[in-house]
Amino acid sequence: MSKILIIDDDTFICEILKKQLTSNGYKVETAFSGKSGMEAIKNSQFDLVLCDFRLPDTDGMELLQKIKAIAQSTIVIIITAYADIRQAVKLMKMGAEDYITKPLQQEEIIALIRQKLAKEKPAIRKTQDHIYTDGDFIMGKSDNMRSVINLSRRVAPTNMSVLIQGETGTGKEYIARFIHQHSKRHSHPFVALDCGAIPKDLANSELFGHIKGSFTGAVRDKEGVFQQANGGTLFLDEIGNLSYDIQVRLLRVLQERTVSRVGENKAQKVDVRIITATNDDLLDEVNQSNFREDLYHRVNEFKINLPALRERKEDILFFAKYFLTASNEELELQIERISSDAELVLQKYPWYGNLRELKNVIKRAALLSPGNEITKDCLPRDIVYPSDSEVNSETVEIGESKLKDASSEFERQLILRTIEEAGFNKSKAARLLKIDRKTLYNKIKQYGIEI
Repeated sequence: MSKILIIDDDTFICEILKKQLTSNGYKVETAFSGKSGMEAIKNSQFDLVLCDFRLPDTDGMELLQKIKAIAQSTIVIIITAYADIRQAVKLMKMGAEDYITKPLQQEEIIALIRQKLAKEKPAIRKTQDHIYTDGDFIMGKSDNMRSVINLSRRVAPTNMSVLIQGETGTGKEYIARFIHQHSKRHSHPFVALDCGAIPKDLANSELFGHIKGSFTGAVRDKEGVFQQANGGTLFLDEIGNLSYDIQVRLLRVLQERTVSRVGENKAQKVDVRIITATNDDLLDEVNQSNFREDLYHRVNEFKINLPALRERKEDILFFAKYFLTASNEELELQIERISSDAELVLQKYPWYGNLRELKNVIKRAALLSPGNEITKDCLPRDIVYPSDSEVNSETVEIGESKLKDASSEFERQLILRTIEEAGFNKSKAARLLKIDRKTLYNKIKQYGIEI
């Protein structure tokens, strides 16, 4: 029997939902404030939390961070009074599984909860010596990924700061979680923060917290991610996007191991292990004076380079078959195999979007398949017939300038096509490309794309 927690200060809504969910076979508890909700989560394990965005003592953003810090595998669905796309995107990036708007329709809520719980999968588990899964992420059997796993295992028990470098879609956060799960801190929180998604004026508050009244809009005290991760691991994704002044303060926190909230003079000691990630070369950023050299050396006590999918081609079909199984479960299909002609296409394509791109292609192909197998005709045209530059890149040795030029041209075309698909909305294009807006703007400038 799945266990659900409802957090809402409207007692009438809580009781109605509790009655409805209980009659559908779920075990349900209720809480009428963020504080009582967190006490319930600390004292018991829930499969799903249904949480109102506006509560008397906190809001959905802050509560979501706290829930994920101590119950990473718990599904969280946010109830909001109005549909705000920007708010929804931020909630999803922070770990919310979905959101639902008021007025609440009981049938809609039941259907959504049933769907999310049906998709629920266990946290990191070892299934074979070369496969680890967490949701839709797997690690293959190639030698360079075995090397990544061995390095991750070796550094995990230490307190060394780890820098994970790899392209978008390679699974940097999953490697960070793997390190945390195998560390001595595994029973304490793992808190992840996407530095590229933080508005510049809120970075101080998100990282270090604030006290009520410290700035306009600070209506209550707030803990930053350092306080939330105390005793555990803090993962800072795309750290290169932090502004210079935030870099200065972050360096001071890492050196002194104390944090002061915005508007507060009192310093609080924190015991946090730092893991950072970037899809850029931070050393180049240092040389261009975009990133502090002293901070670079502080976060780069141990570096792990995560290989791109095209650098471990022996894993492509391995991943594709795994994603096909996952797509069958999610879409309620019964696709049995990938045809030999489709396999050949998948193996030849360079996969610049890495695992994320491969997963999306397989899911789409499974949905379009008219029979019980994925054929070449089910694959997107740009995968089956890549540009000449991509085809030529297959014959060029890694490290030669010709390959770099081919890769750059493909990336330029991909960005341009995605911007067009997004109706020239750069924020939407960035979300489709799974990168932050700053990175997209830099790429547009780099390739001289005129919009």
